[in-house]
Amino acid sequence: MNFSINTSALSKIQTDLLVVQLFEGENKFEPKTRELDAALDGLITEVVRYGDFTGKSGQTLLLFTAGKVAARRVLLVGLGKRASYDLEKHRSAIAASATAIQKYRIKNLAVASTIVLPKRANMETAIQNLMECLLLGGYRFEEYKKIEPEDQTWPIESIQLLPAKAGDRGAIIKGAARGRILAEAVAYARDLGNHPSNVATPAHLAKHAVELGKQYPKLLKARVFGRAEIKKEKMGALLAVAQGSQEEPKFIILEYSGKRNAPTVALVGKGITFDSGGISIKPSDKMEDMKFDMAGAATVLGIIKAACELRLPINLIALIPATENLPSGTAIKPGDIVRSRSGKTIEIANTDAEGRLVLADALDYAKQYNPSLVIDFATLTGAIVAALGDDIAGAFVNSDNLVPKLHAAAAATGEKIWPMPLEPEYDQFIKSDFADLRNIGTVRFADAINAANFLKNFVTAPWIHLDIAGVAWATREKPYRPKGATGTGIRLAIEFLKNYKK
Repeated sequence: MNFSINTSALSKIQTDLLVVQLFEGENKFEPKTRELDAALDGLITEVVRYGDFTGKSGQTLLLFTAGKVAARRVLLVGLGKRASYDLEKHRSAIAASATAIQKYRIKNLAVASTIVLPKRANMETAIQNLMECLLLGGYRFEEYKKIEPEDQTWPIESIQLLPAKAGDRGAIIKGAARGRILAEAVAYARDLGNHPSNVATPAHLAKHAVELGKQYPKLLKARVFGRAEIKKEKMGALLAVAQGSQEEPKFIILEYSGKRNAPTVALVGKGITFDSGGISIKPSDKMEDMKFDMAGAATVLGIIKAACELRLPINLIALIPATENLPSGTAIKPGDIVRSRSGKTIEIANTDAEGRLVLADALDYAKQYNPSLVIDFATLTGAIVAALGDDIAGAFVNSDNLVPKLHAAAAATGEKIWPMPLEPEYDQFIKSDFADLRNIGTVRFADAINAANFLKNFVTAPWIHLDIAGVAWATREKPYRPKGATGTGIRLAIEFLKNYKK
């Protein structure tokens, strides 16, 4: 895809589709839009006057120019009310544009930047936002499906960005480059998540990690432990989950060196490539969605890819415990006791609480790097979905000063989080009569908290646990997030990490 900046009048822009953004309830346009409207003999004014286009957030209307201007077609896109115009409204508008681009099979387009910036945004941020959502809004995963020619995803070949004034050129170049990198990282993670589990095995994740290492050899070092090395590391919890499957477990390590003497942050991603629940088997309804249980791993790989492209000035350690969780004659059973890498013993009261087991060994392994911060990403509990739904991730932290920074990153990216408590009163629920810990609470409520309380036993550094079970895949269409894996967490993490200091 080619990208360029054009400062010509809108009526002079040669393109298949010219995207023009308008506010709701306003009939006085910005100067460049007025020029275009005049060249179209007042067509934009007319469709607004007669109510064919109101400017509501995400509304679109296609206009044919009949040769009156250089663009073949003009797409009007609604931004909603000016007073409530923020980054998320901007995202919705751009996502609507992306849908129209696919519908009308547009190869070359031009997007007119609005003079009014979203709240809490400068021009660079707004253009980054625009590029992310243009690309992510058009994302489709079609590798295994026969697609008729008229339904195929239509790749964008070129994008022209049209600044409101020439002085915006530098900010637009930087924002567009950053937005493209982040969109590509999210699409990369979505692809990993959307593959079926007979393809996306632990070995498949390991292969992609190694390929990242080869792609960025000066920045990234990749290592993969097989069963023998995992056993040598005494990762008894990971091995316990893996013992029911014929697929070999993998423990993936990526070391990103962004800047000497910069802080080191450990990123841990749950990599359960299929979760049947094991002996404590899940209901059959929607079990096919459990291919997404490796979304934490895909998120971490996407963050590393983006960090390499952006040359993020920080040091990152990515750790991914990868395995399947299946029932078999060799599978762990409720009541079994295993010894984790930390030395703590764990009673497995429920084999479907396997994510916290594999994370326990990975979190303990992270200690050897002496990180200033640990962040884990895990589709950990159905309880977080019950509590927060499918648009908000649960955020557990052991250091209160991390919460404002997380909120700032969430506000900037639209990837919503909600602080959840590490309630010490609930520690009693994960105590075992026969081991140091039990992997599920003795009560039927608060499992998201019980899971986080379990994990905190394996960290000593400042720590963020993001339970992404509700947001890792979409079962309903959302702006710039089609059904399937979402890649949620990558843009949030990069925004959080780009200015991170101890």
